[in-house]
Amino acid sequence: MCCSSIVPLILLSGTGALAIFLRKTFGVDITTSDYDDEEIEENIAYNCRANNLDVLPHIRHTWGDPFPVSRPDWDIVIASDILLYVKQYENLVKTVSFLLKEYEQNGQKSGCATITDKSGTQVPAKPPMFLMSWRRRIGKDQSLFFTGCENAGLEVQHLGDLVYLINNKS
Repeated sequence: MCCSSIVPLILLSGTGALAIFLRKTFGVDITTSDYDDEEIEENIAYNCRANNLDVLPHIRHTWGDPFPVSRPDWDIVIASDILLYVKQYENLVKTVSFLLKEYEQNGQKSGCATITDKSGTQVPAKPPMFLMSWRRRIGKDQSLFFTGCENAGLEVQHLGDLVYLINNKS
């Protein structure tokens, strides 16, 4: 799925480990994003330099607040372990919905790709898309996030063990 023509954004980038891995392994032009906190941005920059990479672009953003980029052009938004704070689900849905609905394809033609789900089935994945995984740390409350996505006009596909693909409804 990942290739140099895909333009990803990582939500809740933390240390930047996933972004650094994707940049080093696949050479993708990737942008990181996390809370509006200078220390997080500095930590990601430090980790980039420690891995012999130029500092990756970073966007400070608190979920639910207006996104600082009015016409997002990231083909895929990636997140891992973000369903920790049930009180933030509504704000996360607002952010994901904005990123998918206001998507403006960049100059490259990403086209349609496929993702293989747990059963081996090829699932079409056309930009813009939100791909997320998470480790179950909470009970049934995660369904509130997925219901919120569906209520916002997004389609949620369960690809396998705690891996989800979220797109605009067709």
